[in-house]
This record gives sequence, structure tokens and C-alpha cells, in this order.
Amino acid sequence: MNMVEIADVHKSFGTNKILKGIDLVVKKGEVVCILGPSGSGKTTFLRCLNFLERADSGQILLGDSRVRFAQATKKEVRAIRLKTAMVFQGYELFMHKTALQNVVEGLVIPRKIAKQEANEIGMAMLGKVGMSDKADAYPSQLSGGQQQRVGIARAMALDPDLMLFDEPTSALDPELVGEVLETMKRLAFEGRTMIVVTHEMQFAYEVADKVIFMENGVVVEKGTPDQIFNHSKEDRTKAFLSRLSFDSIKKVV
Repeated sequence: MNMVEIADVHKSFGTNKILKGIDLVVKKGEVVCILGPSGSGKTTFLRCLNFLERADSGQILLGDSRVRFAQATKKEVRAIRLKTAMVFQGYELFMHKTALQNVVEGLVIPRKIAKQEANEIGMAMLGKVGMSDKADAYPSQLSGGQQQRVGIARAMALDPDLMLFDEPTSALDPELVGEVLETMKRLAFEGRTMIVVTHEMQFAYEVADKVIFMENGVVVEKGTPDQIFNHSKEDRTKAFLSRLSFDSIKKVV
């Protein structure tokens, strides 16, 4: 059974057409990685899925919720948001709250979970990302990689049907990227359903079930990691990948 069906998503800002009819099907437990140059619409697409941006047209089927983006009511938007969680480029943590408080914020008020239970869930999620010893630390006391792992724990605490990652390593120093990618790999191996916008080609090759290449608001090509990286059919995909150093990717079996 398909977990997520997304059909014909269009989005414009003024006269600038950002998304020009995006379709995507994601099965339960799949990891889909979206690649493409800057300005291709990847982040806008991701933000439309949980109504951080409102698409001009199209629809999403997530679990038992089928919603048209443009006509969605507040109740329908809430239903989708309760089933999704976003991990952002810039962490988006509350600087005046501890790591644990950041993780449980979305449990106590929106989901009305008792504080003690929320704290237990929060500590369990921090443990999963190797951050339980930093529960009482504030974001300013954490490295970028640690802050992003708190962001991932916050998303996991919501127990979403679909996790959305918007270039989660792009703001990190190179030496901190690995710890975040390892955390994401563990999530993938646990069977989490994930859509990941990323420039991390090795991660996409090793972890994704499906890879999508986007440019100029359209899906140029989609397939398995092997199909996209080693046997891409579209010239534009080949040109994009040719500018990247991914010889090591091809050697991974």
C-alpha cells in the first residue's frame, strides 16, 4: 500500500513558476532523495507538503487523509501536519529552551500529551540520536551537528507517518556532517518513511530506495540510485552529476 501519493503540485510566487506539476509516490518505509541544482524547487516542494507553503494546485494522499492543497481547510491542514515532521536546514531550535524542552514542545501543546509522558518520550528520542547527556544543554552550548540531532529527535518524537528533511547537513561544517548522516541512516534502517532534499550523493546512493532529479520546477528523471547515478538516461541528469565528484559512489555495491 502506498503511504504517500502526491499529484500535480503547482506553485508560483507572483509570475515566477516554481513548481510545474510534481507527482510523487512514496511507499511505507521508503526513503526518497531529491537532488537538483539550487533554484530547482526542491525546498518549495517539501514545504508545500506540510503547508509551510500553500501550493496553488495539486493534492496529497497521506494515510487516510486526501487533501487538495489550494482548498485545504484548517482541519485538513492540521490532519496533514499531525502526520508529518520537518527537519530544517537551520535547525530552527528555540534558543531559550533546553534540548529536551525543544524536543517535547510539539507534544505538550499541539498533541496534548502530559508533561511527564512527553519528557519520557523526549529523553527516549534524545537517546536514539546520542544526545541524552545533553538534555539540559541550550542550543548555544551545542555544536551544529548536535543541534541538528536535537532537531531530528524533535521530529521523531512526533512519531510521524512521513519525515521531511530539507538539506539537513547544508549548514554544517564538513566534519559535523557525518554524525547527522549516520543518525539519518539509522532512521532509514528502522523503516521510517522519509523524503530527503540533499546534496549528499553518497547518502542518497547508499540509503535511498528512490532518487529524483529536479530542475526548473519539474521532475527530470526518477529511478533507483543505481539507475540515476550509473545509468541515467536524461542528458540534464548526466550533466548535473558530471560536475560532482562521485567516482567513489559508483564503487559502492
